[in-house]
Amino acid sequence: MKLIISGGGESKHFRQLDKSFISILGPNPNLLFIPLACASDHWDDGLERNAATFSTIHFENIEMCLDLGGLCWQSLNNFDAVYIDGGNTFQLMSKIRQTHTYELLNRFIHHGGVINGDSAGAIVMGSHLKTAHFGDAGDHNHAGLTSYQGLNLLGQWAIHAHYSKSEDAEIEHFVTEYGFPVIALHDTAGAFIDDRSLTVVGNSEVTLFHHDRKEILKPNCRTALF
Repeated sequence: MKLIISGGGESKHFRQLDKSFISILGPNPNLLFIPLACASDHWDDGLERNAATFSTIHFENIEMCLDLGGLCWQSLNNFDAVYIDGGNTFQLMSKIRQTHTYELLNRFIHHGGVINGDSAGAIVMGSHLKTAHFGDAGDHNHAGLTSYQGLNLLGQWAIHAHYSKSEDAEIEHFVTEYGFPVIALHDTAGAFIDDRSLTVVGNSEVTLFHHDRKEILKPNCRTALF
């Protein structure tokens, strides 16, 4: 299992994380870009930004997926990596829930594919979506989701993006109430998850909220998640 998660800040903060992304892909890889967390008038801009960000990778092909219902294993299996862009977490999960995307992504990572998620794209990989509400600029559930279950790609771990220390009490209450530990990512923080371990990549620390403690991981620090 290979996942990359980032906190939702400007792309200039994730150059080292992008290099890590490059390093785990083979030559001339194909990338599937999923922009469905944001408004449709931003999709093309997102694709252009994504292509510019990863221009040094020399992707053989970058394709944008606008209809998850039309995605099947035969087509997904042609890609080496999936990039899930940020936006509204609940809008994104609503579109995922209407399709077989959950099963496809699980199959994808277990067949060697890499998933890279930013902000909402990272949050949905976790166990629970309530973390998307945290903070003054948290996401609203305009999609009307009644279940807050995430994709569970990281076991019990939930993911929180745009993290600020002022949200510690809110996160700690969530961990106590729901029983899920939390990976908290600052706007400029990113991490690479390889099977059972998380490595902090970049210049910003990543904070883990366990059931009994808060753990701050410095850049380049590696720890076991399971």
